[in-house]
Amino acid sequence: MRSSGLVLFTCAGLLLSGGAILGGSTAWTLLRISYYFWTSDLGVELGCSVLFITGAVLCLPACWLCTVVPYHTKSQSLVVTLMALVTVSMLLLSLGLSSAAGLSRAVREPAALNASMLRAISRDAVDPAIRSSFAAMQLELHCCGVQSYSDWYQHRQILPPACCGRVWNGKRGDLCEVPLYKVGCLRPALLELRSFVNAICALTSAIILVLGVTLITAAYVVASGVVESGEGRTKPQPLRIACIAQPHQLLSFTPPLHTAHFMPQPPPQPQLQPQTTPPALM
Repeated sequence: MRSSGLVLFTCAGLLLSGGAILGGSTAWTLLRISYYFWTSDLGVELGCSVLFITGAVLCLPACWLCTVVPYHTKSQSLVVTLMALVTVSMLLLSLGLSSAAGLSRAVREPAALNASMLRAISRDAVDPAIRSSFAAMQLELHCCGVQSYSDWYQHRQILPPACCGRVWNGKRGDLCEVPLYKVGCLRPALLELRSFVNAICALTSAIILVLGVTLITAAYVVASGVVESGEGRTKPQPLRIACIAQPHQLLSFTPPLHTAHFMPQPPPQPQLQPQTTPPALM
C-alpha cells in the first residue's frame, strides 16, 4: 500500500503540471489563431480542440484525489471517483487525438487549405467576419494573400491595409499600394498548424500515459482493499483448551464450551478375597 501511495503522489504532480500546461496552451493557441475558423475550412477540426481543454481540466480534480486516496485507502468511494475521472479524461483526450488527425491531414495536403483560403478571399468584400479574420492573420503571420499578395488583385483593385501592417480604420484614404509583407499566408499558416498539432499530440500522449498508470494503481488499491476486508470478515475459530483434572475435582469443575477433557482412568483396586475361618482343632 505504501508503494501505491508513492505512485499516486508522483502521478498527482505530473497530472497537475501536464493538465495546466495542456489546457492553458491549447486555450491560448485557439484564441490566438481563431482566424482559421473563418479563413479556412478547419473550423470543425479546431473546434474539437475543446476536448483537449476539457480533458486537461479533469486532470486537476484527479490530481487532488491522487493526494487524498493514500490517506483514505479504506474509503472505496474516493478511489472509485478517481477511477471515473481518470477514465473520462482519457476518453476525452483520445477523442481529441483522433480529431487532430484532420489537422495533420491538412498539413500534409496543403491543396485543400489553399483552396479554402482562396474561397475566403473571394468573400472578403461581402463578409465582415472574413475581412477581419484575414486582417488578423496577415498581421499575425506577417503575410499577404495566399500564395502572394497578387491574389488580392483577382478580387479587388487595391490591397487591404493589413498587407502594409496597418489596421483598417474605416477611412477611404487608408489604403495599401505597396505591400509591406510580400510572402503569402499559406506557408506560415501550415507551419503554425504543424507546430500546434505536434505540440498538442506529444503532450496529450504523455498525459494519457500518466492517466493509465493512475488508473492501474487505483484499481490495485481497490483490489487490495477488497482482499483485506474479506480477510477481516473471516469467522474466528473457537479456542480449544485441553486440561487434566483429578477425579475429586470433577464435581466442582464445570467445563467451558468447546473444551475437551482428558481424565486419566483411576488405577484398578485390588479385589480382596474373603478370608475363611480355619476349623477349630478338636
